[in-house]
Amino acid sequence: MPAWDALKPEQQRLYARYMEVYAAMVDTVDRNLGRLTATLSALGELDNTIILFTSDNGGTGEGGAEGTRSYFSRFVHQPRLPGDWDPDVDRDPELIGGPRSLVHYPRGWGMASNTPFRLYKGHTYAGGVRVPFVLSWPKGVRDGRLARGVRPQYQYVTDILPTLLDLAGLRRPAERHGTPVQETDGASFAAVLADPCAASTHHEQYCETAGNRSYYRAGCKLVTLHRPGTPYDDSEWALYDIRTDPTEIHDLAAERPGTVRELAAAWERAAWRNGVFPLPDGSAALALRHPADERYLRPLTLLPGTPELERYRSSRLISFRSFEIAVRLESHADGDAGVLVSHGDQGGGYSLYVEDGHLHFAYNAYGALHDTDAGPLTAGTREVLLSATAEEGLRWSFTLDVDGARRAAPDSVHQLIGMAPLQGISVGVDRKSPVSWPVHERHGTFRYSGRLASVTYRPGAPGPYSPDAVAAALRSAAAAYE
Repeated sequence: MPAWDALKPEQQRLYARYMEVYAAMVDTVDRNLGRLTATLSALGELDNTIILFTSDNGGTGEGGAEGTRSYFSRFVHQPRLPGDWDPDVDRDPELIGGPRSLVHYPRGWGMASNTPFRLYKGHTYAGGVRVPFVLSWPKGVRDGRLARGVRPQYQYVTDILPTLLDLAGLRRPAERHGTPVQETDGASFAAVLADPCAASTHHEQYCETAGNRSYYRAGCKLVTLHRPGTPYDDSEWALYDIRTDPTEIHDLAAERPGTVRELAAAWERAAWRNGVFPLPDGSAALALRHPADERYLRPLTLLPGTPELERYRSSRLISFRSFEIAVRLESHADGDAGVLVSHGDQGGGYSLYVEDGHLHFAYNAYGALHDTDAGPLTAGTREVLLSATAEEGLRWSFTLDVDGARRAAPDSVHQLIGMAPLQGISVGVDRKSPVSWPVHERHGTFRYSGRLASVTYRPGAPGPYSPDAVAAALRSAAAAYE
């Protein structure tokens, strides 16, 4: 990371804005937790309420060295992004923190947040996985079931459920409807909360995220920093005694090769037991681990009044592939206006809408808005067809037809992949965060005023760089080899 003093003044102003917004978010969390505890106190329930405050991971480096005002274009787990891919959008810094930007602070702030621990979210070093854990229970302190103070013992997130059940005096059912329930991975650490000198109740733990791995046992931690695209082998392992070296600085792997072999074997056994394989290696391994559900690739018809289609289900209809959207208008009259279909938000999405008698196609490319005027939409029963063809370079070429006649063929654009579009599909309205901010400013959610019959999605062939296409090629190659 560059030193703060090495940054240009305009970079410092921009980077400071990112952290100001992050600090404001933390302040908002703090104030609202205060409101919650005040309400519990007013109701006489605070004394016997267990409040648990923690984080899901360490500070993150996903924003890159310079941060981004277009988070979804930066946060893309794709091994081969085209050279013209832009991980940021040139937006006014004053928009950072408002509804028109999905931002991420520069990696340096993640480093500062994780100090003194190494690395970030997505890694299995302490900077990625070690987080604060604060528990409050006034009645438990008075009863002696909780002792004030800091705990150095190792515990893991899977211990939270059994601990809360233990503190509440509840026993987890052994079966449900006559079927035995799956055993828990964690163990209660109520004894550790009661006695600062009690031994840890969590003795071993495997981790894996994005190919980074670790294994903890009795104060020793085996961990990797995996470089994407490189082989997975035992030379990646580093070994630390986190009882004396909690910041994981002094690698003991060369001094204790037997411990490395032992813990590496334990990690592999745990990985097989927990469905970790295949590890992501840039060759569509995740598609092999999570094969596409063919049910999601069938044509889907949505009717007016349908609630927003869930975001994952929505994304399967378009992600990394060609697709068509057929909009049937039962009755469109002169003067009718509004959104016909919308998918996504200010972080990326698209919509078809009618305004001032013209049909429009809005495409939000991770914050850069493209709007195509497809000409007049005359009164009557109409069918609007939006067709997307997946091309090389992770691009889509769109065409827009009305009643079989070509109306528009805008320039190709980068596909929406990864977490974009984040919002699901809405019919006849653009709910929540809008695809087009200018349209939202003029009309709000802009519900269509005519009679819309249906919107039908027809998923097409996977594009050249689709994980499914790459996975199919891998399967084909394996079959030929066998």
